[in-house]
Amino acid sequence: MEKSLGIRMRLRNNRFYVNQGRSRPMIHTVLGPIEEGELGVTLPHEHILVGFIENGKLTPDDYDRQEVVSLILPYLMELRSVGCRTFVDCSPEYLGRDPYVLSELAVKSGLHIITNTGFYQAPYLPPFVFEMPEPELAKLWIREYDEGIGDSGVKPGFIKIALNKGRLFPVQEKIVRAALTASLETGLPIQAHTNDGSVVMHVLEIMAERRFDPSRFIWVHAQNEKDLDLHEHAFKQGMWIQIDSIARSPHEDNCRLLQAFLERGMEAKLLLSQDLGWYTVGKAQGGDIRPYHKLFTEFIPFAVEYGIDPDVLDRLMSRNPAIALRNRS
Repeated sequence: MEKSLGIRMRLRNNRFYVNQGRSRPMIHTVLGPIEEGELGVTLPHEHILVGFIENGKLTPDDYDRQEVVSLILPYLMELRSVGCRTFVDCSPEYLGRDPYVLSELAVKSGLHIITNTGFYQAPYLPPFVFEMPEPELAKLWIREYDEGIGDSGVKPGFIKIALNKGRLFPVQEKIVRAALTASLETGLPIQAHTNDGSVVMHVLEIMAERRFDPSRFIWVHAQNEKDLDLHEHAFKQGMWIQIDSIARSPHEDNCRLLQAFLERGMEAKLLLSQDLGWYTVGKAQGGDIRPYHKLFTEFIPFAVEYGIDPDVLDRLMSRNPAIALRNRS
């Protein structure tokens, strides 16, 4: 039953776009650009590889690329077998982004894999980030979009940043402003790690000042904020709201939050993911790697039983990610 539901979701998604009869925006995967209608059922926030090494000192010498591929591939194959088509890897540079690992996994798994440009937050930032002016930071990310990441030829499909709690710290505000600049130049959407909703309200202030469209911005870990009025305010401004605690917290808690968002009319801007994986640098055999398939095999059946319309779940897993991740250039 679980597999058939995932497959039905993928087919519904394909029909939705094939019947549009219009030109379709392109989205960059690690193997090249695809039309947004090819995205299919999507996990918009997961991880393959993460290395919590401070001050930007993580390098490929700290792990074995082939070990990462061999250990992660079975999890991706299992994910594909339940109907998922696209996997969005949210590890930014200096925290585990590796275009060569991602490209090999895309080829071997048959999944579309999307990577990013951008930076995370202290203490996982290299020292130069604190000194470099905002326009120069933006140029780094624009260059990766124009020329590819290093000599890999892989282009990012979105910008990944991180926000602290409360008002933005100076370095994070600079990163936010650089991300807005890079997004306007490249058309890439932004995914932002968050710890609460007040920091998102600060970002909305900056967006208003810069006349930046919030629909290009994904509020990651939105479940961390308990004041639903803040979510609704961000939604009304056009921002994407992402619940990515699926399989990390009780299904009933996630269903209750999802239902509350739906009752507030927020379906058109909701995303679901798990924030799972991953191969942890420095741990034997990558540590405790958590599988990616449980959203499909456990959460969706639970949510349907809970009373959430399966057609709504289809749209949250297929139509919405395609719109959120589309390039606006």
